[in-house]
Amino acid sequence: MYRRRFCSCLLLSFSASLVIAATLHAQDATPWVANPDRVAKSMKSQGGQFNYEEANVPAFTLPDPLVNNAGESVATANQWTNERRDELMELFRQNVYGRRPGTDYSIKFECLHEVEDAFDGLATGRSMKAIVSIDDRRYEFPFTVLLPNRSQGKSPAVVLINNRYFVPLEKALAEPDPFWPVKTLLDRGYATASFHTSDVDPDNKQGYLDGIRSFFADGQPPTDDAWRSLSAWGWAASRVLDHLETIDSVDASRAAVVGHSRGGKTALWAAAEDPRFAIGYSNNSGCGGAALSRRAYGETVSRITTVFPYWFCKNFSAYADRESELPVDQHEVIALLAPRGVYVTSSDEDLWADPAGEYASLVAAASVFNLLGAESITNPVMPPLNHPRVVGKTGYHIRSGGHGLEQQDWDFFLDFADTLLK
Repeated sequence: MYRRRFCSCLLLSFSASLVIAATLHAQDATPWVANPDRVAKSMKSQGGQFNYEEANVPAFTLPDPLVNNAGESVATANQWTNERRDELMELFRQNVYGRRPGTDYSIKFECLHEVEDAFDGLATGRSMKAIVSIDDRRYEFPFTVLLPNRSQGKSPAVVLINNRYFVPLEKALAEPDPFWPVKTLLDRGYATASFHTSDVDPDNKQGYLDGIRSFFADGQPPTDDAWRSLSAWGWAASRVLDHLETIDSVDASRAAVVGHSRGGKTALWAAAEDPRFAIGYSNNSGCGGAALSRRAYGETVSRITTVFPYWFCKNFSAYADRESELPVDQHEVIALLAPRGVYVTSSDEDLWADPAGEYASLVAAASVFNLLGAESITNPVMPPLNHPRVVGKTGYHIRSGGHGLEQQDWDFFLDFADTLLK
């Protein structure tokens, strides 16, 4: 069993705070804790239906990612890579995200429109279409690509899983958008691509027959452990990466996959399923993303599988109000990315996503990073607000404000990405 227990309260004694304060950056040494007024407001807004009080987080013991299904300790990197990682992948496929279909399909990419001198010659922009074929059936989804023109050598890349809207090339060039700040990415030397989740698999309960999952199943209903929308969106991110691999000016081995909210949940699983991604970046992903399910803080397994049953495989709903019986928890998704890069972010006002649980999850994955020879964050005390913490292959920040992916998030993330991809 995993011996580390996580205290339900992250508040420190005064004396302990002084010790930690001496070790943090001088400009602001106060670790983040939820604002009591925000906690009270959140509790009141939902009639006390969901917990936002640290004191009410249940005591729990996390499953140890380095103990296999037979109860044996994983002591070497070889055991992790060749045995334990596959076990964990299967546990998540069976119990959380579902099982993707095989590779019995073909895919090609078609350029619909190209702008060679975007942003006064800074970049080349392309409107693209992915065409997936099985026998005589076809499924298509659009995506947008921008490539730096002035980079020396091959460029690293960022793939954004956009859960809000599709950004066509014309809009990307004409309208600055903090959710996908293409000029910032290009200025910093990154190629970037984005697609809209609903163009791959509709983000609604009634959308199954119109999406890629139904296409692969030839219209048959999904089984209990079949892939659901989160996994389908992650699959599409990998297909965009397939295209980036064909571009001579891009080094697709230095690519990050990025997502916000449900897209952040997707980004972590996408990087777990596809080891070609060098970094997985989860922004405000909460339950089913970076946050620990066992904390039952903010959004819970019961709530998310009721309102969004098509995000996760049906088996996940069996653990509603029984999180302690889950054979896995979300720190093990993060562990599946090791020793590659992982960046997790939260927002000060977004208690629904459980910032403390997102950070604790990243810390709880450290044993796997360390086993594989990578440094990672191990400090259990959250960093100050708006002060990123980066250790080795892992990074975290909590930003002022609410649920969103903003310019500040991108700036902090790209500082982290530069250390690994450049």
